[in-house]
Amino acid sequence: MISLISENQPLFALGFLIFLVVTVLLILQYAVIRYGQQLFTQAIRCWVRTKRSLAKNKRIILFRGKYPKLDVIMSRRFDLRDFYGLSLTFLWVVIGCMLVLFIALAEAVATLNSIVSIDYFISAQMSLLRDSDVVGFFVLITSFASTPIAVLVVLFVAVNCWVKQQRYIIVGLLIATLGSTAFTSLLKYLFQRERPANSLLVVQTYSFPSGHATTAMALYGFIAYLLIRFNQDFAQKIRIFTIAILFILLIGLSRVVLNQHYLSDVLGGYLVGAFWLTLGISITKWLSVKSKIIWKVEWSTSHAYMIWLSGLGVFISTLIYAKIYQFPMLS
Repeated sequence: MISLISENQPLFALGFLIFLVVTVLLILQYAVIRYGQQLFTQAIRCWVRTKRSLAKNKRIILFRGKYPKLDVIMSRRFDLRDFYGLSLTFLWVVIGCMLVLFIALAEAVATLNSIVSIDYFISAQMSLLRDSDVVGFFVLITSFASTPIAVLVVLFVAVNCWVKQQRYIIVGLLIATLGSTAFTSLLKYLFQRERPANSLLVVQTYSFPSGHATTAMALYGFIAYLLIRFNQDFAQKIRIFTIAILFILLIGLSRVVLNQHYLSDVLGGYLVGAFWLTLGISITKWLSVKSKIIWKVEWSTSHAYMIWLSGLGVFISTLIYAKIYQFPMLS
């Protein structure tokens, strides 16, 4: 057994990584479903008590009297009941964090920091898997974020939203997907980083950041957001979130396993995708506040079948695309 593991170290390391990620996600899913609502309620109560306590503080009272306009701005910024309050503050903080993290990562890649050494090491290990049976699985997974399939998914989502008379959702969807795609193309042109030498799929475009990772985060992250918002069951919301995270991680992992990208490329793609995803969600929430989007809607049997058929159509299309286009590209 030990000799078998030593002879297939990259394969066993990959399997262990996937097992570890799935295990952690399932444990977190159970914990959130079991205790999440209670903790959220306690957090809200703690926030309210803290605000009341601060409101009675003498220094705070003096500050509010001295700077009334600033007090109004700050009070509104942390209001739980108003979209322009804590919700918008949180969204902009997330956007800011994504920008800062991406700038730090881009600088590390541009200056050949230690992460580049990690990139080369992982790429060398993944090149040992080129004859492994797992390659076929990851070719299929990576196809879900290819441009033709992504366009098909966007069309299916847009049609379903249009039929359900939730057309303004398409605005947020297009901001997340088109924005992330255009921004990624611009970044690839600016950095012009070459792809790994041992790439399994022959591709001519630049490497940083990963377009597939960006698409996975922006597109499938937005779809997960829609499913969560339309679902009224808390446990189902958490399960959808868990599945989405796992699927997005697998797409990113597929780019590394197939040596299409370095690890830092995938991380950069995730950050770009998360930035545009958050922006798309922000616009969608704003449209919801303006009563342009209604989340509590009745789903008829025909609409449910339409969604399932759309998902089945995407899956079959991905199989065909991988078979006809992706597998022949294997070097």
